[in-house]
This record gives sequence, C-alpha cells and structure tokens, in this order.
Amino acid sequence: MIAHLTLAGTIHVVLALLCSAVGLIQFLRPKRGAGHRARGYFYVYAMLVSDGTTFLIHKFTGHFNVFHVAAIVNFGCIVLAVVPLLRMPRPSNWRSIHYHFIAWSYVSLLSAAAINTTLRLAPVTTREQAGVAALVVSIATMAIAYLVIRRHRPPADVTTPGAGLVERSGAPS
Repeated sequence: MIAHLTLAGTIHVVLALLCSAVGLIQFLRPKRGAGHRARGYFYVYAMLVSDGTTFLIHKFTGHFNVFHVAAIVNFGCIVLAVVPLLRMPRPSNWRSIHYHFIAWSYVSLLSAAAINTTLRLAPVTTREQAGVAALVVSIATMAIAYLVIRRHRPPADVTTPGAGLVERSGAPS
C-alpha cells in the first residue's frame, strides 16, 4: 500500500475499494437471493467501518473537513437504506426506499474516490482550486448517477385495492 498511510487510512482505503467492487457487482447482478443479501451485508458493514475510519484521517486539512461531512451523509444513507428491510411488516415501497438510499450511498463512495484521486493527481496548489475541483467532480458524479439511478430504479410496488381483500378472505386466486 502507500507508505504514508496510517493503519486507519489503510483500513479505510482497503474497505472503500472493496465496497466499490461489491457495489458494482450488486448493481450488475439480480437483486434477489442469498448472494445479494450476503454482498449487501458486507457492503453495509464495510462502509460503516470505512465511514468510521474517515474520522481518524485528517490528511488534507489537518482537521474536520468536507470528507467527514460526506461520511456522515453516507452513514445516514446506509441507515435509511437498511431500516425498511428490518421493519416488519415492510412498508409497501420498501424496495424503492432501499434502492435509492443504497444507490446514493454508492454514489457518495464513488464521488469521494473521484475527488480524492483528482486532488492527488491534478496540479492543485490552493485551497480554492481544491474546492472548485471537488465541486466540479462532485456535481459531475451526481449528475451521471442521477441518470443511472433513475433509469435502473425498481418498478413501483403497486397493490390493487382488491388484492388485499382476496388474501384476507382466504379465497383461492
């Protein structure tokens, strides 16, 4: 790994890279079954640890910065994505809620990676240049992600008013 990384930085980078790969697999594979659940649990737990280690890293500014705020937002997205899965009975729109929040969590991860890479590779010399570069990369990432997320969203969970009555009456369907 990179020689100047601390233990927290190494854990953060390794888990973030693994989550990038697992998130892509989750996006490309069918959304049902034990494999999806196992990869999902890995992603959630690994992202929670990665977000946590973010608070131990102060490389760019030496103090709390925009990456820490992004980790808090990402943590919130993950929690909001998991809550509908844990509720019983699940809300009627649980798939849509889960999909959107976990997708934006993944976008947050990719955006942070793109910003971090840009700031390390681009000839940025001032804080203002870093801020502008981060803003441009973030807006571009979110714009592309918005289109992809919208295109691949799950179908709406629509229940017809009569469907619940048939199920409750015990009549065969």
